Amino acid sequence: MLKKTATIKTEQARRYLQMLCKHFKHKVSAGWDEDQGWVEFAMGRCELNCTNDLLQVHCQAENAADLQEITETVKSHFERFAQKQQLTLQWSN
Repeated sequence: MLKKTATIKTEQARRYLQMLCKHFKHKVSAGWDEDQGWVEFAMGRCELNCTNDLLQVHCQAENAADLQEITETVKSHFERFAQKQQLTLQWSN
């Protein structure tokens, strides 16, 4: 299993967690509560955790191509939602 993680410092961590999960739930299986969420894509999984000012995003897939697809999808949606705050996702292994 291949994995990538991103951590974003923002006072709106819970809001972004909910926005991402709610958005993806329209097309794939997803769930969330106040501090954590998950999205089950066909090619892998994304798990989100937050505290008051940190959002952690963990993506995993069986191969590099699927992991890249998940991370690019999550990144593009997050950055669109967070464009006013000029936040970006920076992935690490």
